[in-house]
Amino acid sequence: MQSQALNNPLIHWLQPVGVRLKRAVDRNPSLRLAVLGLLNGAASLLLLSPAITLVSASMAAVWLYGHIQGPLDWFAAEVLCALALVAGWVTLQQYLTQPKCPEGVALNECDSPQIFGMLERRVTHFHIPAQDDVVLTDEAKLDIHLVPKHAFPFGHKHILAIGSPLLFFLSQDLFRLALAGAAAAHAQRQRGLRGWIIRCCGDWPQLIDALQSRPSIATRLFVPLLQNLDALNETLGHELRMELQQDSSRWISEQTDEQQAEQLLASQVLADLYLRHQYWPMIMKAADRCPTPVVKPFSHFELLLEKTLNQETANRWLLQAQTCSSDNGELRDLLAGLGLERLVWSGLPEQSASTKLLGSDSLKALDNDWQTRIQPEWDEHHSRFQHDLKRLNQLKQQHAERALHGESALRYIRLAEQLLDADEIGKACQSICDSNRSDAVLNFACGRQLIASGHAEAGCEALQRAAELDRAFARRAHAIINEQNRAWLREDVVNRKARA
Repeated sequence: MQSQALNNPLIHWLQPVGVRLKRAVDRNPSLRLAVLGLLNGAASLLLLSPAITLVSASMAAVWLYGHIQGPLDWFAAEVLCALALVAGWVTLQQYLTQPKCPEGVALNECDSPQIFGMLERRVTHFHIPAQDDVVLTDEAKLDIHLVPKHAFPFGHKHILAIGSPLLFFLSQDLFRLALAGAAAAHAQRQRGLRGWIIRCCGDWPQLIDALQSRPSIATRLFVPLLQNLDALNETLGHELRMELQQDSSRWISEQTDEQQAEQLLASQVLADLYLRHQYWPMIMKAADRCPTPVVKPFSHFELLLEKTLNQETANRWLLQAQTCSSDNGELRDLLAGLGLERLVWSGLPEQSASTKLLGSDSLKALDNDWQTRIQPEWDEHHSRFQHDLKRLNQLKQQHAERALHGESALRYIRLAEQLLDADEIGKACQSICDSNRSDAVLNFACGRQLIASGHAEAGCEALQRAAELDRAFARRAHAIINEQNRAWLREDVVNRKARA
């Protein structure tokens, strides 16, 4: 069947046409915008088709009932009634389907009057719709969300989502600037064809999730088509998404000095990096021993932040995010679009925006909300850790009775890496190495873990042994050994300078 498809002359003719069309769309922003407009317009019409069918079929049936002249007219009227019923049922399902709003705690004006005062001034200045809700979230973002009220291509809730962790990285002045930037970007989404396409691109994923969580006829009708459209938007709308991300930062750069704009962007990027790399792993570590989430990650956030984050580590994370990881291409594009060479963080503010703008009750409410939402993930993490710990103890006992080899030994090393401290990891890996001196795989795995846990000399010996036993490991083993030797040389130079 595949060979027939490959030999089909129509397929061979269409392939180069498709390639040329894709190149033309990629090179011409106006053509790409027109294609996105047609695709999203067709999807909007698709979502409205049940309601249009309901109205049209109902009106036609009513008119036909007044002009019936025979059995054929009765049959046509009954068909129209049946069509109207089906369309009405699908329309009702669309109406009952409500996408989820951002998770968090709703703020009110009594608890946070300064935030609502700032927001009211921004709404008036940028002529944007008033916000339906202000939500305090557990993310490191400040954004205005458009959430469809129902599974229709119109009617949205405007929700300001304020990331509680971000407030601890910002001063009140920087928060005011960030809020103005978010309002400016939101105003751009309300205007023109570009803004409408951006709104549609944000609607489809929310509608897909909402329809899938409520299986119905509407789900079967719309989800496959919306998924294909969302994939096309993902491919063709990359430049639009980048422009949307730059709208806020570009407005901020135009309205303030470069240093303040750079500090705001650095704080936003760093807050997200800190949560992903250090804070949430540290919080979830408590799930290893504790079966219920009793930690209060937001009430204690400022204290833990001051103890666990220093300026050197923060700037190293920022440098890695801008240069090393291929996953951060959007950040590099953003910096290039703003004309910034690199981000450097100047440190935490003397008094954070959270202290001035939020009360302790808001953070406590967010703690309780987070504990409720995280319970299933917490239970899974706790159960997995207890299972791994039990398995580690079993393997440790087996190794004490009789040396482990092969897959059992590898499993022991991996579990030791996850569950033990550096000294215990070193002892476990050294013991496995001594018992398996002729196994290249185990020597290589143990050597890497020994170096990572601070036992560099023993680790280099194990890697050298693995390279001699199996030449397939030679290149990687020698690269790690050479890197370790360079680290020793750098350390020696630093020590000599210190003594001098």
